[in-house]
Amino acid sequence: MEVSDVTVGEPDAWRVLIIEDDPVVATLHRTIVGRTPGFVAVATASDTNTALDEIRRTRPHLMLLDVTLRGADGVSLARILRSRRSQVEIIAVTASRESAVVRSLLHLGVIDYLVKPFAPERLQQALLAFRHRMRCLADQPYIELALSQQDVDAATGAPAMVGTWLPKGINQEVLDHIRAVLWEQRSGLSAAALAVRTGRARVTVRRYLEYLVTTNQADIVPVTGGPGRPTKLYRPLRH
Repeated sequence: MEVSDVTVGEPDAWRVLIIEDDPVVATLHRTIVGRTPGFVAVATASDTNTALDEIRRTRPHLMLLDVTLRGADGVSLARILRSRRSQVEIIAVTASRESAVVRSLLHLGVIDYLVKPFAPERLQQALLAFRHRMRCLADQPYIELALSQQDVDAATGAPAMVGTWLPKGINQEVLDHIRAVLWEQRSGLSAAALAVRTGRARVTVRRYLEYLVTTNQADIVPVTGGPGRPTKLYRPLRH
């Protein structure tokens, strides 16, 4: 395997290589990556040859790949990587809206496709979805070898397609965000702590936590140790 080995477990930080020929956009993407917990931008490249050099040097887990590059385009670079059996994941970030380009990249295993211009939150969502996907497929003690349908759906991106099945008042993007933050703290979080970490109202967070408990994705652990009512900690479950 020439470019990137399979990650066993979760690294201290997911390494991201930004491939973008516009230096202003590259800087913006680097800033967004740096502000997303658990991710670090290891390098940028503006052309295919430099990208291949940086992939060998930095061994990234994930690439943000612009389709329009000097020299060979992003689709050609993705083909090269797949021909070398590289395990690096790819998120396409491009202004191209041509269906043929989208189809080609999907066939090459691109896990998300962001059309410029887009909100910074959309890129953060893609990064969080990548992290959740990798956790679902990781070989770790707290994850059973036999994945549930939900875990497989999360790993393959199916939640975006079945979002309309969610009950009224539950939004897929908000759910993914709250679930990803909760999964970071496997020992459990209170609704108040989760509200602070996600930047959402406590009443909103509590509604999503109740949904996760109802669907057996989380459970409640009462914590005592002082006067007053016990604190409820919500702990993620794996099936």
